[in-house]
Amino acid sequence: MDVEVIIKKLKEEKPYLKSPLELYEKVLTFNKNCKKILEKETQNSLLNKIIDEFSGLFEIPYEFASFLKSSIINSGKDPFKEPRSILELPVSEEEVSREEISRALFILSKPFFARYRETLKEKKKFEETGKCGVCGAHVSLTMIDEENRRHMVCTVCGHKEEIFRIGCSYCMQKVCEKIDLLVDEDEIRVELCKDCKTYIKSFKDEVYQKYKDPYLIDIISMPLDVVAQERGYIRRSPNIIGIKEIV
Repeated sequence: MDVEVIIKKLKEEKPYLKSPLELYEKVLTFNKNCKKILEKETQNSLLNKIIDEFSGLFEIPYEFASFLKSSIINSGKDPFKEPRSILELPVSEEEVSREEISRALFILSKPFFARYRETLKEKKKFEETGKCGVCGAHVSLTMIDEENRRHMVCTVCGHKEEIFRIGCSYCMQKVCEKIDLLVDEDEIRVELCKDCKTYIKSFKDEVYQKYKDPYLIDIISMPLDVVAQERGYIRRSPNIIGIKEIV
């Protein structure tokens, strides 16, 4: 069963998640189409093609799409070499909220981060910085493989890397007694660090085999985000659709 079929089934089973699941469907389509663009188009046309794809799929007004293009060009930064510059674009909040703007830019940045990840020759190790070795984002999502090894899954750039099995990936403490757990009916876990009040999601290989997509697993477990944040814990990086704070 492919991810699109799984999402369709989940929208029926979990109607309270219909909106984020529908947004993720668009994100999947956007990423898939942009992958084809990156493979076929010349360097000079990439930016225009990606912005056009973004504006068409997410129904972005022509004026705002044009503004995005000019802002990226006027920033003086190559978004394929500095994809984080997309997230830092100065956009007016007159018509939409800062949260909506940040989410839109986060989604738009995906193909730029994908190209950057693929072309980056030297990646830092997580153990060196406590962050993603490609984009420098904090870890919020991890998966445990069939051999009980833990891997970070970066929701910003898509980088995956093995990290330490027990402990907090934010403050780097590795004492299991300092970690509390929340677990849902799918056996998706939230690990709550008592030291720094950070939480990280974690799921085992059996869960991955059921849903086939770590980012989808992150979305369907959003009720765990709500509980963790209500208890005062912090998610340090957004999920795949750009949501970090829910409460």
